[in-house]
Amino acid sequence: MVDVETKHSELVRTIRWTDAFWIASGVPALLVFSVGYIAVLDGPVSVLIWFASVLIGLAMAFVYAEMAGMFPEKSGGPPVFGAQAWKRYFRPIAPLSIWGYWFAWSPVLAIGGLLMGSYIEAEWFPGQTWSADWTITASFGFHFNFAFVVGAAILVGLFWLNHFGIKESAWMQRVLAVVSLVPLGLMIIVPVFQGKVNLSNLTPFTVPNAHGWHVFALICAGLFVAAWSAYAFETAVVYTAEFKNPQRDTPRAIFASGGLCLFFYGLGPFILYAVVGGKAIEQDPSTALVPLANAVFGTAGALLIALLLVALLLSVNTAILGSSRTLYQASKDSWTFRFMQYTSRRGVPLKAMGFDVIFNLFLMMLGNPIYILAASTVGYMIFNVLNLVAGYLLRKDAPSAQRPYRAPTTMIRLGVVLAAVNLVLLFVGAPSWGWSYVGLGWLIVLAGIVIYYYRAWSDRRGAPERVPVGAAPLAGGEES
Repeated sequence: MVDVETKHSELVRTIRWTDAFWIASGVPALLVFSVGYIAVLDGPVSVLIWFASVLIGLAMAFVYAEMAGMFPEKSGGPPVFGAQAWKRYFRPIAPLSIWGYWFAWSPVLAIGGLLMGSYIEAEWFPGQTWSADWTITASFGFHFNFAFVVGAAILVGLFWLNHFGIKESAWMQRVLAVVSLVPLGLMIIVPVFQGKVNLSNLTPFTVPNAHGWHVFALICAGLFVAAWSAYAFETAVVYTAEFKNPQRDTPRAIFASGGLCLFFYGLGPFILYAVVGGKAIEQDPSTALVPLANAVFGTAGALLIALLLVALLLSVNTAILGSSRTLYQASKDSWTFRFMQYTSRRGVPLKAMGFDVIFNLFLMMLGNPIYILAASTVGYMIFNVLNLVAGYLLRKDAPSAQRPYRAPTTMIRLGVVLAAVNLVLLFVGAPSWGWSYVGLGWLIVLAGIVIYYYRAWSDRRGAPERVPVGAAPLAGGEES
């Protein structure tokens, strides 16, 4: 039996803000997941939805950058920082926010794995049509097929590649980003010089087949799912405890990542709709960028599919790196299961990463990627509502605390307004994607509170655990 003193529970400070920027560069590729579905849902108005969504994300980044600088010793991102504010008011809100954030990011593994498996099957193994299904109810069951096997192999492969360390993972992300984002960027820029941007495709500029309240509800539904992608560059501050200079690196990482997303999310959906039009997108929303690539480069072919796979791989790796660190820090701070607080000798949270992979292998057996995305967005919106308020509470309750980056007071107050906006999107926009998946999202997020109470009971019941070698007290005497 391994002595607890041989266990490691500390991450390693080996990266700079540029490394976090490359890790977060998988966020623009998330556009691939839902741009087609939102275009079908909201028609030409979808181009404004994406632009508004990324601007909201940039506004929220001011709050999250300040919070990250206050807790340079903590990994896991904004919900971990926000937990420090909520625990003095009502402790269960902290695990609710943390679990919501984790469930927002983690299903990227399942969605990306399924999409990659499906693309590989369609392009190179069309004869692999076998499947094994276990139906439990009329609407629920487990499905095994070739796409699942390929996707599962990819997740396991990424788990192995990332066990070498965060520095090596950042280099891998840099290569994947250059290979995938450069062609995606060219698809956005080249049509302008080719004269293929046709503004008539955006007319009439209305939400199709909707009137009155239904228009508002569909716009909220679009903003709801767009947020899952366009806000997501806050993942750049998940690695605070691994920055060599966290006070300087955190704001640089998040604002640089936000600028990259402003380009892709601000221009990408506009170019897509203006070049190919709504009818071409409707034919297959899951591959909406294929007709754009055909229009720009002349052919989709195997090369285009390969580049799309690299973009999906980039996004999945961003998710596995970020969500595992959220679980690691949550475990270390006693918000969730104890076993995930340990790291490998290289400073990698392998147990948290393994939990992520196993959970997503289960999700991959359940079904349609867009509905998994809708369920996970429930968690993301819950997190954003609670964490924007937490930023305000930290400013109010600890006004003299050290803040290497201090956001303008106006942006902290605006954060509370945006919390209200996200609350509206959660309750007005989410139902358009189906109550069953919204309910699944709530169920998984609320499970975080149950797990927190189990952890608290377990800690009281067991003997005090010896502090692992290398563990350091929290800066400033903050309790975990």
